[in-house]
Amino acid sequence: MILAAGLAAPVAAAPAADGGPDGPSPKIIFDLSVADDAAFAQAAARAKALGATHVVITEDIPRSEWESAGNDDPYPAWYAHRPSILKIFAPPEIAPFVDRAYRERAAAFLEKRCQLLRAQGLKAVWIANEPQVLPEAFFAAYPQLRGPRVDHPQRARLPRFAPCVDEPETLRLYRQAMRELLAHCPEIDTFDFLTSDSGSGLCWAPALYAGANGPADCENRPMAERVAGFLKALQAAGQDSGHPVEVNLHQIEPRSWMTATFSDPLGIARGLLRGLAVNNREGPDGRPYAVDDGAERWHGPFYPVVGIPVPTIDGRGSNAPRTIVHLGNAETLEFDFGLYRVMQAARPATETARLAALRRYAVELAGERSADELVAAWSALTDATRSLAALDFGPMLTMGTVLNRWVDRPLVPFPEELPPAATAYYRPYLLQAKGAAEAADVADIQAMRMYEGWGARLLFHRVIELTTGHLLRARASIGRIKAAAGADPARWELLLARIEALQCLLRSADDMVAYQAQLDRLKVSGTKAEVDPVLGTQSGWDRTDLETTARREIDNAVHLRRLLLAHSEPLLDLGPAGEPESIMRLGHQLPDELNAKIAIMNAHWEDYRRLVTEPNL
Repeated sequence: MILAAGLAAPVAAAPAADGGPDGPSPKIIFDLSVADDAAFAQAAARAKALGATHVVITEDIPRSEWESAGNDDPYPAWYAHRPSILKIFAPPEIAPFVDRAYRERAAAFLEKRCQLLRAQGLKAVWIANEPQVLPEAFFAAYPQLRGPRVDHPQRARLPRFAPCVDEPETLRLYRQAMRELLAHCPEIDTFDFLTSDSGSGLCWAPALYAGANGPADCENRPMAERVAGFLKALQAAGQDSGHPVEVNLHQIEPRSWMTATFSDPLGIARGLLRGLAVNNREGPDGRPYAVDDGAERWHGPFYPVVGIPVPTIDGRGSNAPRTIVHLGNAETLEFDFGLYRVMQAARPATETARLAALRRYAVELAGERSADELVAAWSALTDATRSLAALDFGPMLTMGTVLNRWVDRPLVPFPEELPPAATAYYRPYLLQAKGAAEAADVADIQAMRMYEGWGARLLFHRVIELTTGHLLRARASIGRIKAAAGADPARWELLLARIEALQCLLRSADDMVAYQAQLDRLKVSGTKAEVDPVLGTQSGWDRTDLETTARREIDNAVHLRRLLLAHSEPLLDLGPAGEPESIMRLGHQLPDELNAKIAIMNAHWEDYRRLVTEPNL
């Protein structure tokens, strides 16, 4: 194991809590995202004061950008932010194939987070994807360990493979890596692994994006044995270290077109020991493993907009031995901490009681005079999240605005003709693994094409229309709070600006889908533009629709840029200056990129002549 200079030597494992014969004491796990160490320590202290026993430490870990080096495959973006035990605490067989600087940086990050928790008597939780992709060079050296193909064939340019956990040698590597991890990070006693998604998967799992696959030798092995062998190996590593661990392995939640990874999670759980779980069913009796309080944060419905609070924590509790409290990132952390405190005190058992507790919290934040307006604003924002859920094939704004760069890519009649110099600021950051035609199609999102066509345009617009109505209600309520705020209107003004930025992103999304639908319609219709239309020729509705959409998007980009430049506090999640832009995160130079988008669109007005007949009045 390679450690960065100056890191402390391995620390002896802390003894496990005495929870009696039925397992450990109840765990209260706070899942929050705070990149700065000092802010993380402060947030951990706040969490402990509210009853937390554990804090997730794998959020904000350094990204494994090395996995994309030397190729133009965008797929590693899906797992570059998820740590792998085998890569960071790599056994000797794997270490030569993993970037050394990354291992040192990630290990240092994890050790520092554990040190900060240790000082406060808190334990740590590791969230990642497993079994995760390993480099192809490793499998070339150890071909007997090659497991299933775990990339998405429509979203990757290169096949990616995870190790086969049916192989005893693979399990030995996992045990060795786990022991190394626990030696340096003894605060970690809980692991949550996602599988069948984002570069992870088990041999012959039906839900693998490439289809059920793996080595022929293990094809007929029951999934229950495969899962039990993997989880028990991880648990045994904890026992070897004198440091008991708990592990939950859960599938990506299958949508209607997907197949479940585990057809009988309860049956699998019955073959496991206490502290091991599959799909939140814990062995050996299949009882619930954990309960979530609050909405899972993975970007959220409004991302990349930050700082718009939606009260999802309800504090009702459960009989599950573990509760995972999902808090927001830095911009909503203070709000979520306060909400959890209020809900824990209230323990509302009904929706009426929850609303009463929300109002008490609103009084704290806005005063008695404006409390009802704030509750109304929260209700409107909650309604906005629910309406956007109709477009959730993955959060729409994440999938479109960020991963397909709707926010800053131009709308032009012939995007395939744009020279590389014009597309260089956004093209490398599209999560698009196919050819130039697919990359030029703004409705082609990772080969899903869920927003394609005229009917999709109409339905998409209706959802945006409804969502915008909810946001206007929220803005009206917050505007009245701001007017009544007296000497402290700044925070309400910032919230108004963030909701306004959200409206800009929704408008842009609507424009992208509408423009592509009309563009596709025109290009397949076979209609030819008249070169010399006679005097009196009117503008056709299709030309008017296309050019009006383009002009609306130009004006929208101008408006968003003005908003971003007018506020020193963040409205969108943008990477810091000095850091390279990445597929998963917009760059700090977004205002400049909006300018480039505007300039490109304005430079291509004449191109419409080749597509539609221009009026001659």
